[in-house]
Amino acid sequence: MSKLSKQDKIEIYHLWHDYQIGFTELSQRYRVGRTNISYLLALIDRHGLAILDQPYTAYTSNFKEQALKPNILSVPPLIVLSHL
Repeated sequence: MSKLSKQDKIEIYHLWHDYQIGFTELSQRYRVGRTNISYLLALIDRHGLAILDQPYTAYTSNFKEQALKPNILSVPPLIVLSHL
């Protein structure tokens, strides 16, 4: 498998959208898994090509903990739910 550049992703989308080239052929041509092609195209189809400009965000462990804490504390324990 190879990592796709932004230009590759745009080309893949146009080949699929404008010329109806299938997932299998695109995956063979770009040496990427069929499911990866499918996911990429669904993402672009839903959000537009601007989604390719979004940077990858790496969240810290502390941020994740703080984001989950309110949800974990608001859910009653299973033992309480089983007696309802």
